[in-house]
Amino acid sequence: MSQTRILIGIAIAVLFQTALLGQMVWAQITLLNSPTEVVLKTTPVDPRDIFRGDYVILNYEISAFDRNKVPIADGLESGDDAYVLLNTQGSTAEPLEVLAAAPSDLRQGQALIRGRVNYVLRDEMTPNGSDCEDCPSIFISYPIDSYFVPEGTGTELEKYRDERALGVVVALNEEGDAAIKGLMIEGEKIYDEPLF
Repeated sequence: MSQTRILIGIAIAVLFQTALLGQMVWAQITLLNSPTEVVLKTTPVDPRDIFRGDYVILNYEISAFDRNKVPIADGLESGDDAYVLLNTQGSTAEPLEVLAAAPSDLRQGQALIRGRVNYVLRDEMTPNGSDCEDCPSIFISYPIDSYFVPEGTGTELEKYRDERALGVVVALNEEGDAAIKGLMIEGEKIYDEPLF
C-alpha cells in the first residue's frame, strides 16, 4: 500500500513539473509569435563590458529618458515597473511616454514594453552631486538586456553595438512582455531566434 502511494506521489510530481515546463515553453512560443514586432536601437555600454561567454550585453536608447524630451509619469521609484509607450511607425521604435501602468488600449502604430526602474533623478543633479542640465531623468532596464549568439561572433556584434549599428528585433505582447526575436545590422536581419 505504501509503495503505491509513493509511486502515485512521484507520478503527480513528474506530471506537475512537466506541465510547468510546458507552460513556460508555450508562453515563450506565444510571445515570439506575437504580431507586434519592433526594432530597438542599441547604444554602447559604458563602461564597456567584456564579452563573457557566448552572449552580448545590450543597452537600448529607450533605457534613459530626459523628462524635458519624453513625458515621464510622476511617482515612479527605483524598483517599480515602468511601461514605455512606443511609436512603431518607422524603421525603429521611438519612445512616446513613460507610464506607471499599462494603458487599457493602444492606438494603431503603438506598442508597449515593460521594464524596471533602476533609478530616478529628482532634480538636475547627478548621483555624485554635480550639476547636469541634460542628464537623463530616469533609467530603466529590460529583461532583454543580453542575447546569446553563435560561438565566436560576440566580439564582432559588440563592435556593431558600440557603433550604434546593431538593432534588436523584439516581439511584444499587449502587457509589454518582451522577447528578442532577432538581430539586425544596418537594417539587415542577421539572426532569427528559434522557437525551440
